[in-house]
Amino acid sequence: MDYRLYVLDSVGRFADVEEWNCPSDIEALEQATRHVHSFGAELWQGSRRLSTFAGPLEPRAQVARG
Repeated sequence: MDYRLYVLDSVGRFADVEEWNCPSDIEALEQATRHVHSFGAELWQGSRRLSTFAGPLEPRAQVARG
């Protein structure tokens, strides 16, 4: 099955994507836990979000501009 790990940036938006082909959700989750990204990541299989991973750094708050 095809999986995507969306890497988050400092304000919580998708900054990059890693695509994998894994035989099961468990294998994809195991692979995702081996990847450390500063601000976290989300693992998806198609339109289904499997998990969200927190990063070691806290995203900074967005400043409202008006």
